[in-house]
Amino acid sequence: MLDEVRETTDGGNSSTVPAPEQEETKPSPFPLLAQAARERGIELPLPFGVGLVYYNLHRAIQVTDVRVGRNGGPVSSVSHFAQFASSSNVNNLNAKVDMWLFPFLNLHAIVGGVWNTSTTNIEVTLPPIRPGGNSRSYMFAVPTSLNGSVGGLGMSVAAGYKSLFVVGDFNAARADLGFDNKFKAIITSLRAGWNGKLSSRPLRVWLNASHWDTFATVTGTVADPEGGTLSFEVDQGPLHPYTYGAGFSYGLSRRVEISVDSGTDFHGGWYLALVPVFRF
Repeated sequence: MLDEVRETTDGGNSSTVPAPEQEETKPSPFPLLAQAARERGIELPLPFGVGLVYYNLHRAIQVTDVRVGRNGGPVSSVSHFAQFASSSNVNNLNAKVDMWLFPFLNLHAIVGGVWNTSTTNIEVTLPPIRPGGNSRSYMFAVPTSLNGSVGGLGMSVAAGYKSLFVVGDFNAARADLGFDNKFKAIITSLRAGWNGKLSSRPLRVWLNASHWDTFATVTGTVADPEGGTLSFEVDQGPLHPYTYGAGFSYGLSRRVEISVDSGTDFHGGWYLALVPVFRF
C-alpha cells in the first residue's frame, strides 16, 4: 500500500506528516451482477444476513383418516365410526442466514424449534346395543402438546419496475416432533408491493398470498392400556391451506432491518411473523 502524506503549516514553515495508514477493504463479490444493477440506479442491500424468524400460527386441521393396529399387526381405518376435527396453535423460532446471490435471487436456510399445542375433537358413533335401538354417539376433546426441531432451505426471486416490486418465495422445511416419521412442508408465497423510503431509510410495504402444503401422514406407536402396543397412522393437513395478508420491512440502519408479516385464511386461522435481520 502506498503511504499517504498530508501537509501542515506552522508560522509559514511547511512540514509533511504521514497520514494514518488506512486498510483497504475489498468489496464483496456478491451479489453477482451488482454493478450492472447499480448502474441502473438500484440501491442494493448488503449481501449477507443473519437473524431470527418468529412465527405464531393458528389454524384448523383436517383429519381425513385414522388407522389403528395392535401389537404390530396391520392397521385398519376407524374413521367409519369416528369423526375427527382438530385445531392447532404453532410457535416457531428459527435462526436464519441468507445471501443475495444475484440482485434478484436470495438464498436462505433456517434451523430452530417448534412448539405445537392442539385440540382434537372426536365424535364416536357406535351401533345400538339392541336391534332396532338408537345409535350411541359420544363426543370428547383430546388436548396434545408437541415440541421438536425444524430445519429448511428456501429462495426468493424478485422483480421490479420503478417503485413497484414482486417477490416469489419458495421454502421447504422438515420438522421432527417425535413421531416415527418427520413432517415435511413446502410453503410458497407471492408478494407485491411498493419500495420507497421513510426518514431516508428503506421501507417496503406489500400484500401477499401463501399456500401451505403441510399435508402429512403421522405414524407412531403407543402403549395399549390393556397391554401390548397400538400402532397408528393419521392423515392430516390444514383445512384451509391458503392465507392472505400484508406486511412491511424497514431499515433501522444500514445493517439492521426488521420485517413484520401477518395474514388470515378467512376461516378463523391467522399467522404473525417477526423477522429482525443484521446485514453485512
